[in-house]
Amino acid sequence: MSDTTQVLTFTLGDEEYCVPIDYVAEIVGGDTVRSVPNTESHVQGVTDLRGETTTIVDPSELLEVDTAQLLTDGGEATERIIVLDAEELGTDSPVGWLVEEVREVSEVAGDAVDSSSVTDSPFLRGFLKDDADDSFTLWLDPHELTA
Repeated sequence: MSDTTQVLTFTLGDEEYCVPIDYVAEIVGGDTVRSVPNTESHVQGVTDLRGETTTIVDPSELLEVDTAQLLTDGGEATERIIVLDAEELGTDSPVGWLVEEVREVSEVAGDAVDSSSVTDSPFLRGFLKDDADDSFTLWLDPHELTA
């Protein structure tokens, strides 16, 4: 596979993750989320984005990642929400992922994705290895992390 794909990289805890940019509608601040009672622990609540109700999910709950809230000088949480496009997901409305930090958009060659070493986790599509510093970026499956 030699095609390239653009991915958005972001952090949860000490790990770096990515998702194809085609799924990303926008990135917004995380301070307008309203909790919803009697929902699963990974559902943080809902927010209104330009008149459309958007469910906000914490992927770190599903991935079992320890996260630390990043704080500004004023003590405010600085999480970001990656809003995933409903049409790309095949859902009725957009879904947002609560993440700690959005890093960058980068282009990835299709043959750079290693899916042979991935566990049987439905959340992971593979990983990208950066040979310069031996780091890994975990490639997430947006369909699995939106339910």
